[in-house]
Amino acid sequence: MKHAIMFSDIVGSTRLYERLGDTAAAECVNQCVSRMSEIARSFEGVVVNTIGDEIMCSFGSADAAVFAANRIHEVFNAGPMPGFDVKLSLRIGIDYGEVVARDDDIFGDVVNVAARISNIAVGNQTIISEKVIMGLSYELRSKTRQYDRITVKGKSEILTLFEVMREDRDVTIMRNSITSTVGSQVQSLHLIYRGKSVTVQSNSKAFVLGRSVTSDLVIEAGLVSRTHAYCVYRREKFILIDQSTNGTFVKTAEGREVYLRREEIPLVGRGSISLGESSREDNGQMLQFICS
Repeated sequence: MKHAIMFSDIVGSTRLYERLGDTAAAECVNQCVSRMSEIARSFEGVVVNTIGDEIMCSFGSADAAVFAANRIHEVFNAGPMPGFDVKLSLRIGIDYGEVVARDDDIFGDVVNVAARISNIAVGNQTIISEKVIMGLSYELRSKTRQYDRITVKGKSEILTLFEVMREDRDVTIMRNSITSTVGSQVQSLHLIYRGKSVTVQSNSKAFVLGRSVTSDLVIEAGLVSRTHAYCVYRREKFILIDQSTNGTFVKTAEGREVYLRREEIPLVGRGSISLGESSREDNGQMLQFICS
């Protein structure tokens, strides 16, 4: 049986803890998760898992999942969380297809893809797959627009993604074509680590960096997560996406260092990537990158 799988989580929850303190932030997150769960259930959704500031839900139809996502954004855009002087922004990703249910949990490719899609969305945005589009009624399908074409870890084919348009969200008009043809196109990403050089091509699958021996490039250090980050080719650029515990530091050729945690950044020109801690620590887990 087909299900629509939705992931919804808070954008910037780390800063929330810095602003409110651990106790108040934890309570705010708990209230947010409860409200998201209530909304999902009101559209006949089943809350399968809650992990920190994220919920995973299953719906019997693509329409129900998108209606629930729209309602979640509407509620949280209305104002700050009751009892807290903060307004939360959520990002949502949805995929649709056959799943495997076992021991009150749901597994399968649809779950994995929905999780990846949610990480691509930004605050106040819902991103859905082409399979969701095919399952939507005409009313909802007409309120979407093509957003991107990407590769994700574990999938060989390119996924076409769509954004759900809502009346309560200001959006920028996009070009008709997802891929720009202006300017030079980057085709290769060269990664250099401890004297070893690896080249990632534009048509390659997601390239994984991490401590696990199954990673495409193994970085052996205590602060590096098993699957720390990965690189994908999107819109003529290589994008580095962090999914680690300790974050990733990217340093440009000009010397500017950017910290990522569950975020992404385009890799431009040349520079360095340090997993787990700043490149200033010179800890042996830094690699160089060159885009060409």
